[in-house]
Amino acid sequence: MLTNELLLTVHILAVAIWIGAAMALQVIAVRMGPSTHDAVVDRFALDAEVIGKVLFAPASVVVLITGVALVAHEHIRWTSEWILVGFGALVVTGAVGGAFLIPEGRRIAELAREPGHDPAVVRDRARRRLLVARVDLLALIVAVAAMIFRPGP
Repeated sequence: MLTNELLLTVHILAVAIWIGAAMALQVIAVRMGPSTHDAVVDRFALDAEVIGKVLFAPASVVVLITGVALVAHEHIRWTSEWILVGFGALVVTGAVGGAFLIPEGRRIAELAREPGHDPAVVRDRARRRLLVARVDLLALIVAVAAMIFRPGP
């Protein structure tokens, strides 16, 4: 029983870190308007890249590992609808992150570091990236709901 409780605790904490960081970035981004100083937008772009490396990447790996361990240890059917929703969310977030969010975050951060860059480009690309990040966040929220309500037979 202790193994299940430990795995579940670590799993939930990793999900909380992932969703919490994503929500925080969205809230900060929404508060940045056209009058926000360019240096603040640049700093946000740099910080968002760091948050991706320090929080999102490790949390996603921990969620995957603990999720697989929980399913195996608790002898849950891999075909249970709520398990499939959870893994589907990981696939979506992995695809969106790997194909767009991570590389675009790097490009925006590199651009923000360049002396004499066009701040409007950083602002526009960061805004577009954060719109796509909402898909990621929605997938995570759907997965959490599936874990709570456990749809299916």
